[in-house]
Parts: sequence; structure tokens; C-alpha cells
Amino acid sequence: MFRRLLLVWLLLAGFASAHQIAEISMSVALDGDQVTAIADADAAYMLPEFRGDEDQEAKDLAWLREQGPEGWQKIARECETYWRDCLHLKADGQELPWTLHVPELEKETPGFMEKGDPEELPMLAVQIEARMPVGTTKLGVSWKEPFGVNLIVTTGKGDAAQTRPLFNEEQVVAERPATHAEMKPSETHLRDWIRLGFTHILPEGVDHILFVLGLFLLVPKWKPLLQQTIAFTIAHSLSLAAAALGWVHVSSTVVEILVAASIAWVGIENFWAKELGKGRLILVGIFGIVHGLGFAGWLVGKLPTGQPEKLPSALLGFNLGVELGQIALLAMAFAAFAWWGEKRFIWVKRIGSALVGLAGLILIIQRTTGASIVPFR
Repeated sequence: MFRRLLLVWLLLAGFASAHQIAEISMSVALDGDQVTAIADADAAYMLPEFRGDEDQEAKDLAWLREQGPEGWQKIARECETYWRDCLHLKADGQELPWTLHVPELEKETPGFMEKGDPEELPMLAVQIEARMPVGTTKLGVSWKEPFGVNLIVTTGKGDAAQTRPLFNEEQVVAERPATHAEMKPSETHLRDWIRLGFTHILPEGVDHILFVLGLFLLVPKWKPLLQQTIAFTIAHSLSLAAAALGWVHVSSTVVEILVAASIAWVGIENFWAKELGKGRLILVGIFGIVHGLGFAGWLVGKLPTGQPEKLPSALLGFNLGVELGQIALLAMAFAAFAWWGEKRFIWVKRIGSALVGLAGLILIIQRTTGASIVPFR
């Protein structure tokens, strides 16, 4: 009852105020270490010239359609600035970096060009993503808006969903579940951990796929590739176990940047490296340690840390699944390119390595600055 009265009061306050909008709605989902927030934002209000003017009339969908590609790009840029000024995410009290993109404005022909009544409000879905550091459990969402617009935050799903309005300079805290209901450690068998490790490579592990393809492009032969993937798996098994046991604590942001750097390095090194040497093998092992720490942030909520007797089985199964996923990925790469012949494959190597290196560099920029260049996960 109180919540309904509060929301009614907010609506009335919006009509009494001179601002173009009174509130913005946002849903926040926590899935393991992944944070995904989706906000419904008025496209016109994202532009600074339409804020704080008491005589400014609300824009409609027809206005948004008239803006064209240049106007849409401006809205996307100003949208990023607005949200970075107003929204702050914290993991156990520590500032959490995030990325933002507006999916509809990234399309060549946005859906709102054909769908919706021209008189409707020009609403856009703004997607914000972040990753919780290893070992953190509480996500804080704080809001500070210069013109008094309130943020209506919904956390949780189904019956557990909670909605709360955030006034200026207020914060709401969401608790990250220790495990997923469908993946309770006490109910998980070895085959489940193998499946989980496999799917974390194929199809979900974009970072890992890029790295393994970089290895394939240097020397497309099974023996050296298996040497590298085994060294990689052993290394990330050790770092994953250390993180799961709480022996190692590394900032997830630093780990994500290092993972991106490993992808960029493998792609770039392929241009001068001629064959697999001991130096490359050692480097792959070091990168395996880094990737293992990256895995830990996602897996820590699923590992049975409260049941130490089940930890070896979980780690064994997950790492076995990862290795099988790597082998499956290599098999697909061989099926696609290995029969091309040495002379023709050199172009596959050059172009593929350039793309892998470029993807790594883009990831470094995104994870260092928080910019959204390409919607990698």
C-alpha cells in the first residue's frame, strides 16, 4: 500500500513540476558476476538543451524519426554523458566500472522508424553492463540527477522482485545470490561441471574463442596446439582453484584488461612468430593464469566453497569441460581452414591475426575507459 501511494505521489509531483519528465524506470539483474541494467529513457531528455527549460514541450516519436543518423549519434553520445554523470554502481562499496550502449541506435534502420504511433513518447532502452569483482556480494546503485528526476529501480525477478524510487543522492543495494537455483553445488554432479565448462567456451566465451583462434592461426597443427591448450588449461586450473579458495584476490577490472591484452598480443605476435617455441609456450601458461582469474569472477558463485570435499570434483569437471570446449573449437577451425594449403592459408593467418589483434585492442580500450565501441560481452 505504501509503495503504491509513493508512486502516485511521484506521478503527481511530476505533473506539478516544470521538468520535461518526472522519473526514469530501470531494471537491474544480477546473474553470477554479470550486472545488466536496462533503463527506459526519453530520447529528447538525453539532450542537454531539453533539460531544465520550464517552457520546453515534450517531444514525440515523430521528432525522433526526424533526427536522422547524425541526430541519433548525438543522442547516443549525450546519453552516455548523462548516465555517467547521474548513475554510480558500487560493489561492496567500491566504485564499479560499467559500459553503456543503446541497441536501437546501433542499428542501420532503428525499429522505431516503422513501429509505434508518431505521437508516442520517444522512449529508448539504455543497456548498462558491469561485472562484479570476485568475492563481492552487494551491488549499490546510487543516483544524482541535476533536475530532480527520480530513478525507479526494480531488482530481482518474479515474486522476489522489488521496486524502489531513488530520489536525488539516494542509493539502493541489491544482494547477489551465492548460487543459482538451477545449479546448487549440493545437487551438481561431475557431468554438470563438465557441461558448464564446455558451454563457457562454446558458445559463451568470446574472449576465450578469440584467444584459441589466435593460437590456431600461428601453427595449425594438432600437436603444438594441444601442447598450448594443455599448458593453458593447467595454468588457469591453478589460478581458478586459488581464487575459489580465497587465496588470491585481484581486481576484476585489472583481470579483464589483462585478458584483453593477451588476445591482442597473440594476434599481433602471429605476424613475426614463425613457429611454436618455448617462449610462446611459457607465455600461454602466463595468459592461462590470467584467464583463470577471469573465470573465477563468473564461477565463484557456483563453486561449493562451503563444501570443501566437493571442490576438487567441481574444479576437475569444469576444467575438463573447458579443455573439451577448446578441442571442439580447434576441430571446427581445422575443418574450415586446414585443407586450404600452406600458400593460401598464409592469407587466412594474416587477416585472422589482424582481426584477433584488433578485437583485443578494442577490448582493452573498452575495459580501460568504459566506452562502448563494439558490444562484446
